Amino acid sequence: MRSERMWGLGLILLGTCVAASSLLGPLVLEVIRFRVSASAETQLVGGEIVSLLIVAPMAITAGLLAIRGHDLAPPLALAPSLYALYLAFSLVLGVDYARYPGNNERFFPLYWAITVLAASSALAAWARLSRREIPEPGTRLRWTTSGVLILLGVLLGLTWSKSIWDVLSGSNISQEYLGDPNTYWVIRLLDTAFVIPAALAAGMGLLMRRRSATRAVYGLLGFLMCEAGAVAGMAAAMAIRRDPFASVPFLVITAIGTVALAVLAACWLLLYATHTRDVADAAVIRQAA
Repeated sequence: MRSERMWGLGLILLGTCVAASSLLGPLVLEVIRFRVSASAETQLVGGEIVSLLIVAPMAITAGLLAIRGHDLAPPLALAPSLYALYLAFSLVLGVDYARYPGNNERFFPLYWAITVLAASSALAAWARLSRREIPEPGTRLRWTTSGVLILLGVLLGLTWSKSIWDVLSGSNISQEYLGDPNTYWVIRLLDTAFVIPAALAAGMGLLMRRRSATRAVYGLLGFLMCEAGAVAGMAAAMAIRRDPFASVPFLVITAIGTVALAVLAACWLLLYATHTRDVADAAVIRQAA
């Protein structure tokens, strides 16, 4: 139980650090000034909305459940931990320290803490899921989730492949790239090296009924929901600030995608919670007999 309390406190601290980063950034207090272009800063605001309203509460809730020894803590903790790790890498490595004014390097200890807490929390959640009986989804949920993960992986892969080729070939270099090349490459590196392969592997693994894929879904769906929500928030912030690259149709599509992923993630969490309760009830009945 001591390890569960320590893990739970770590998750609560992670959620607090993520919330602090959002509050101190350009979304609210503007204490942290990131060394990025004005357009990229607008995009950061969208990500901070998701971090403050979704990621931080999820991490804190998972931490409270972990302290109580609740079975739902591991699957709930994976998504905010993975997203916080992704966020920290993006904010530290995606800025241009020599080109733009700012002071985000002074807050490196905060992002170091987020990185360490997020990585350790994710590993702890995965280890606990690996030791537990994971419910098998029904045919409809399995096929739907597999299709969504494979579709997202393919679409994101094609989109990033085209944008990377445009830069490498010099045929169509965008203003986004010229303004913030560091951000451009960090996001594409993280997505093409980790997010896209994980989505494709989990989607195919579900079709093959791999247990590891079933476990991975709990983290991937929540992570993708947060990532889609960050993109939707970015699109909303750009529209509100009348950014020249703003697109209302893109905002609508990403918002719908975020809601769809949230519903799908909720279905998996409900499946896990119901299965855990059934297992506990069966154990009580066996002991009574």
